[in-house]
Amino acid sequence: MLYIIVILNFLTLIQCQMNLVTITPNHPDPLFNGSPAPPAIAARIVGGEEARPNSLPYQAALVINTKNGVFFCGGSLISTMHVLTAAHCVDGAEKVEVILGAHNIRELEPTQRRYITSKFIIHPEWDSYYLTNDIALVVLPEHVPLSRHIQVVALPSLSEARSTFRGMTGIISGWGRASDENKKISNVLRLVETDVISNHWCNVQYLGIIKSTQICTSGDLGKNTCNGDSGGPLVVNNRQVGIVSFGVAFGCQVGWPAVFTRVGNYLVWISKSTGISIRI
Repeated sequence: MLYIIVILNFLTLIQCQMNLVTITPNHPDPLFNGSPAPPAIAARIVGGEEARPNSLPYQAALVINTKNGVFFCGGSLISTMHVLTAAHCVDGAEKVEVILGAHNIRELEPTQRRYITSKFIIHPEWDSYYLTNDIALVVLPEHVPLSRHIQVVALPSLSEARSTFRGMTGIISGWGRASDENKKISNVLRLVETDVISNHWCNVQYLGIIKSTQICTSGDLGKNTCNGDSGGPLVVNNRQVGIVSFGVAFGCQVGWPAVFTRVGNYLVWISKSTGISIRI
């Protein structure tokens, strides 16, 4: 029983991080079993490696301005006007700087394009208590010119919407911390390859809170994502199947699954919100 209580009390939302200079974690307090979750452990892609520059041209960085400070999340370009991210990243945002074509986030690289926007579309059923429907769109102020450094990521087709992707290898990417000791986000984009697991096994480890609208990766061998990579993509076979949503607070390298919003469940909403045609 004590073990169960510990798990419940340590479960927490993977949230954004403070601005690119101080990078102090931002921690809302979702409630589980009546107890507020404690601060999450530091954020990063763990067990991975530096991505080859501009090899993931759909990756977006989001610098998010709120009345409580400036925070950092990931995202993915899904059209020349829209970035897909997590609802918890832009919930309460006043404006967002979207950075595309970046590798070293602390430099003004010639491949980069930066846009400021105050237009966001958060899923109408986003629930910050139960962490469900954790999906949102950032609307860019103008069409992004595509290049070999900036590309849109493919979404699942309607026929793939119900696919579990269980046992398939996915790529997670972001600028989160590279180690527990590091107090700043990574300068460069990092990635990790990890396997998608069944929702049944994920639910065993999360005590029944995982929904069919979510998808999990294993976390085995310390290959995982944590709070600094919120909103970033999980890509399987060149299709984005997940959005980084939440995990456990007691460590990203303990072998616990990471939980993502399952993109296939939201294809109709994405299409209606953006005008994007979804493949059959």
